[in-house]
Amino acid sequence: MKYTLIEENGQYALILRGESMTQYAVVSGLDKEIGSWDWTCCYYDFGKFSEMTRAEALFKALDYYLMRISKRHISWARMSEIATVLKDGLIEDGEEEAYRYMADIAELSDTEAEYFGLDMEQYKNSASEDADNLTAPSSTGGDYSPAHPWDAPGMSASDFI
Repeated sequence: MKYTLIEENGQYALILRGESMTQYAVVSGLDKEIGSWDWTCCYYDFGKFSEMTRAEALFKALDYYLMRISKRHISWARMSEIATVLKDGLIEDGEEEAYRYMADIAELSDTEAEYFGLDMEQYKNSASEDADNLTAPSSTGGDYSPAHPWDAPGMSASDFI
């Protein structure tokens, strides 16, 4: 079969293959001399007869290839699954707090929030609530930082002179 080698590491290779070159594949046991391999681990079609774009097919093939050659690589699908489980756990522990956490700490974009299936109205409300409640550091807000140490309870400016 006709192919173009993109990357090879150990027994695995990432190739562009086919007569019309509209498939990315991860193969094992590539023999460059005769142009064949022992088996195809996975392949992704792209082009006019596929719903997948060339870039999407390459991403999926590369993700699988990296999973095969690197012990440290976590696939996109697995990372998405982990993030979804964590999101569901946060919501089970307290929906309002979870939405605030995702808006304030994780700073999810609208696209990311939609990906995780969040209620967009609730998410946007959580994000705007916190934007409305921003306060400057002060002693009444509990700020006893080096900039205002005399504001701490029981302290005065004369303690530092």
